[in-house]
Amino acid sequence: MKVTEHIEFKIDRLPKGYVFTYDDFVTEVSKKEAVIKALNRMVAVNKIAKLSKGKYYKPEGTVFGNLLHSN
Repeated sequence: MKVTEHIEFKIDRLPKGYVFTYDDFVTEVSKKEAVIKALNRMVAVNKIAKLSKGKYYKPEGTVFGNLLHSN
């Protein structure tokens, strides 16, 4: 399984609004850059949103825009 496919698989199972970092996906140090690039590509196509540097979340879409749940 490719790095991007692995990340998408894990993100699809996360609840909407869940905040995660690239450390949640890195299993090997050599793949850290690949994980970061894959996450940034997913931000570019609006599959996930970037909260701040290194922090991402799975947005919940509404008619007013994306929501971020505060848990």
